[in-house]
Amino acid sequence: MRTTITDHGARPDGVFLNTAAIQAAIDAVAAAGGGQVVVPPGVWLTGMIRLRDRIHLHLEPGAVLKAAAKPEEHPKRDIAYGMEWNGGWKKHGRFHLLLAEGCRDIAITGLGTFDGNGTAFYPKPASDLCWPLGYADDKRMCTCVEITGCRNVRIEGITITNVAFWTLHLHDSDQVRVSGIRIDNPANAPNADGIDITGCRGVAISDCFIDTCDDAVCLKTFPGGRSCEDVAVTNCILRTHCVALKFGCVESFADMRNVTFANCVVRGSHRAVGIYSLEGGIVENVRIENITCDTRAPLMFTRPIHIDLRRRRAQATGDLPASTLGAVRNVRISGLTAESTGRIVMTAEPGAMLEDIRLNDVDLRYVAVDDPAIHGRTVGGSQFSNSNPWARTERAALVAENIRNLFLDGFRVRWPSAPIPAGWDFKKKIANGTHEEFLPKDWITTPEPPFAGISARQVHGGWLRGSVVSGHAGGSRVRTERCTWEA
Repeated sequence: MRTTITDHGARPDGVFLNTAAIQAAIDAVAAAGGGQVVVPPGVWLTGMIRLRDRIHLHLEPGAVLKAAAKPEEHPKRDIAYGMEWNGGWKKHGRFHLLLAEGCRDIAITGLGTFDGNGTAFYPKPASDLCWPLGYADDKRMCTCVEITGCRNVRIEGITITNVAFWTLHLHDSDQVRVSGIRIDNPANAPNADGIDITGCRGVAISDCFIDTCDDAVCLKTFPGGRSCEDVAVTNCILRTHCVALKFGCVESFADMRNVTFANCVVRGSHRAVGIYSLEGGIVENVRIENITCDTRAPLMFTRPIHIDLRRRRAQATGDLPASTLGAVRNVRISGLTAESTGRIVMTAEPGAMLEDIRLNDVDLRYVAVDDPAIHGRTVGGSQFSNSNPWARTERAALVAENIRNLFLDGFRVRWPSAPIPAGWDFKKKIANGTHEEFLPKDWITTPEPPFAGISARQVHGGWLRGSVVSGHAGGSRVRTERCTWEA
């Protein structure tokens, strides 16, 4: 069966609330056994709509499904995966622009747009450098497009824009293909992740353009939730002021394994690659290949690569139990070219070890060198090796602490050879998770202090081979402490 939403009374004036009409079109096709629901060109204001089994929702060019600005204009649902942090995951009374829950054999396609109308749901940011912090989330939209508990999902061609929280959330779903979509969010939209993959198995993402404020593509796992396995992300162009290709962090309770990120271009990212286990999850069998990136972002302590294993809470705090220690192992990063002012940092908390970490053909070119020793011990937010104060301030292009079997082959460091280029000479920066502003004196030391090419502490097993590494401003090529590492 095929129908258009106008067959059920929808009106494209941007004023009439089309929720009932669009839902009626979907429900009619579902009752007939499935088929296509077409959204013609025009601006269609709507509250949350639900997909059903075997529905193909197709947005024609020029079609815009725009979220109604008032929470009371949206149907509501309760979610089972609320988090203790105030970031869009309150359990009760949540709503989305589009929800597919427990569906089979669905498709969302076309060259039309999902407009989350996000700026209607959050206050004006304090400055252009940051998003608003510390406000209640019970009035704002949750994830814009939510795919949860589904199987055999195809999402192609669409644009999703102007969200108030995560953009596209793939949760506890199997056999999901996302291709050729565009995500375009304001640079200070709060928590505006691009694509989040939680508890999914069998996900292929390719040929997407993502321009957003928060993490671009991120694997996560929730408390009591499923592991995240068998994921491939390829041929994407990503721009973000947070992490472009990410695993875990706060949401790292179950395991994440068998993942490939390949053939991607990353621009303006605070961290191009971030791998985090803070709540007991195991991250393993990871391949990251052929990445071109820069960290040209107005943020303190940029990192082309950051890997961190620790417990978020070493002890119970209030009603929250102590975090469990997970693992990060068997990670290979090859063919990565980065322009940056920051360092590659790879750490495990004292008593723990990253395992089997391999960097092949990694080229790090400095346009300038930011000094982590000025504020690195106290500034940087919750995603900055908080259990490793030495690594936070160590002056080196690559800092490694507590690793068993670290293999570096074809690692190249090129230090600055010219004045800092236009676009990198920021007048102000902020740090992750704060509105505090910093001036150049907070990251630039004159004269430049000595930086090592590599600084390793408690690294056992592995080797450094076939690499071009030197110190800067009189620093040593390789500095080691309590290591049995072939450097």
